Amino acid sequence: MNAKRWLLLPFDGASGTGATTGNGEQDPDVQVSRKATAEDFSHKKEEDIVADYNAPIHMWVVATLFPLTAGTFGPMASMFNICAIAIPWRIVVDPDTPQTIGRHISDPKWLVGVNIVSLVIAILANLSLLGQMTNRLRYNVSGPITIAGFYISGLVDIALVSAASTHLPLDPNNPDEIYSQAFYYAAFSGAIYVILAMLLSWTAYGIWFGHYSNEFKLSLSQRSLMLQTILFLSYVLGSGGIYSYIEDWDYLDANYFVVVTLFTIGFGDLSPETRLGRSLFFPFSVGGIVFVGIIIANIRTLVLESGSVKVSTRLVEKARHKSIQSGNPEEGILKLRGVLKRDTNAPTELERREKEFDAMREIQQQAAHNNRLFSLAFAGIAFMILWFIGAVVFWQAETKSVGGDQWSYFQSLYFTFVAQLTIGYGDFSPQTHSAKPAFVLWALIALPTLTVLIGAIGDVVSDLVTWYTVWIGNNTTSLYKVFGLFFSKERKANKVEKAAQKREDAQAEEDNGFQEIAAVEERSTVPVWFKLDGLSEMQAAVAEEKYKPFMMLKAMQHIVEHLDADPPRKYTFQEWSWLLKLLGEDEADEDGHRRVGMPLPDGAEVNSPVRTHKDQVWSWLGQESPLMSLEEDSEPKWVLKRLMRSLEKELKARAERHIERDLGQGLVPGGDDGRQYNEKDFAKEPLPNGDGKQELPNGDRKQQ
Repeated sequence: MNAKRWLLLPFDGASGTGATTGNGEQDPDVQVSRKATAEDFSHKKEEDIVADYNAPIHMWVVATLFPLTAGTFGPMASMFNICAIAIPWRIVVDPDTPQTIGRHISDPKWLVGVNIVSLVIAILANLSLLGQMTNRLRYNVSGPITIAGFYISGLVDIALVSAASTHLPLDPNNPDEIYSQAFYYAAFSGAIYVILAMLLSWTAYGIWFGHYSNEFKLSLSQRSLMLQTILFLSYVLGSGGIYSYIEDWDYLDANYFVVVTLFTIGFGDLSPETRLGRSLFFPFSVGGIVFVGIIIANIRTLVLESGSVKVSTRLVEKARHKSIQSGNPEEGILKLRGVLKRDTNAPTELERREKEFDAMREIQQQAAHNNRLFSLAFAGIAFMILWFIGAVVFWQAETKSVGGDQWSYFQSLYFTFVAQLTIGYGDFSPQTHSAKPAFVLWALIALPTLTVLIGAIGDVVSDLVTWYTVWIGNNTTSLYKVFGLFFSKERKANKVEKAAQKREDAQAEEDNGFQEIAAVEERSTVPVWFKLDGLSEMQAAVAEEKYKPFMMLKAMQHIVEHLDADPPRKYTFQEWSWLLKLLGEDEADEDGHRRVGMPLPDGAEVNSPVRTHKDQVWSWLGQESPLMSLEEDSEPKWVLKRLMRSLEKELKARAERHIERDLGQGLVPGGDDGRQYNEKDFAKEPLPNGDGKQELPNGDRKQQ
């Protein structure tokens, strides 16, 4: 497939379909560039969209994050729905006791019945969503059930709450009669159901119009998050029931106690008083806290890190786009960050390509820096919203509800901050029937948010520490030498010099590069011990050709050791140039290269560096660059994968040449028709007599 003659890809292009080989099969090494369409993304898996720099962030949000959010908050809404049924909606509080204690007023049977129907429908919707996530139900079955179920349950709960003032009125002559925690749980469950239904409707819109796949693009770990959430919330409800029975607490108070305990906040307003309750506390608290830790770790790892990778991928593309667009690509001028000029022109092609490579590295560094700031800002804003907005909610709940402690806004800010950091002094704690349900909902959201914020701050600090550590390590020799100047005696200065040299040797050994197998700086693809001196250019080329499979294997041995490097191994331009030469790409040769933003040569097409014919071209600054299409952001994985494919093709081609040559010389018996044979023509199983020989097509035998 040919690209446009005037290449607009640097500005809005996308990776497209792969090229085909001579036999018409898809070549996985070649990726032709073209404009992406919605149909392309509808067939991608979640990890593909994350790694695809052309997939807009909103596609990942709608196709992945929305279903994952529904899978997490759907069971939470059902938990609140259960809480709305657990006790009557009205209560007469005792002014001489804590506000949640009082005499319940029975609900009419129709209210309980409608609540139960709403819960059953919501459970069916959640099960349908779980079936879709685990690939047990097709989307055209589960999607409508889930969306309709959430809408029905949510609207029913909201309608019941709205009708409570007329069909379930409070006694105006008794100020101690109020709506209980169950009433507020019903309001929260209804709101969550409707919000989730709206999010899933957005996803369904894209699926029904062909923008996304009809399978939620979730990994196995992400799919398990919904099941983990269901198990945890069941643990909360079950533990609440047990402690409600043992301690003679109101059931919803017991659930509040469980949440405060498992999130390690511990206000102290509720605590076990009986021997049995305290005995059960040991396994209950340990098991629950471990459960919370697992879920929060999964939320960070599965949702946020995946989102961070997606944001990082798009930021790299946007930074690349902006650098080319704000510069003058026709003259080889780029502008990094919109102001820093980079001239990619050079007297030789090798030097020009190195300048392109260096500019792309700077773009990557800029995107990584912006991604860290974005993650930190996002987590910080979420934390501040939960802090300040949560403080408003608790302030109003405690000041305008009967029996509240009449907090000021500052006191509410203080309480919210102490609770959000899971410190829990206990000098302030929610007391009213409206504050406790609000706190349970707030806590279920706030603690994961705090974890994300701490992780984002930790990432920034860790990056700074890593940078300084690497800088000190890279400049240890210079530091040793500078330190040696302070010694007055030459003997001590020599010791410092020896220590510096020892550090250089250790660092070179630790680097584990390719220098020990080849002269990488000279881009030589023969072993380092093989001398090319005295050989003609043709003889040197023959030597490189003969040693090619050997050098590929030696390179792969070193690359395997780079896979788990921390920080991830990033190759220099000299290393990339040497590795690409093993793959058949010569960085010093203009053939196969292009300049981003310039017209393509006649008949040329854009593809990745592993080319299959001479008309294919690529650039370090293009979307086809290996720095833009890395598997899991790993340069060693990218190179290793291509080397394995290239070595496979090389060995197969050599075997075919040898067979053809031997057949032509009569060294290998051929068939009567004189045709050549491939591996499929030879029997793959030994003869029944077990003589260790294989049958040839003409009936002769070949010793194994």
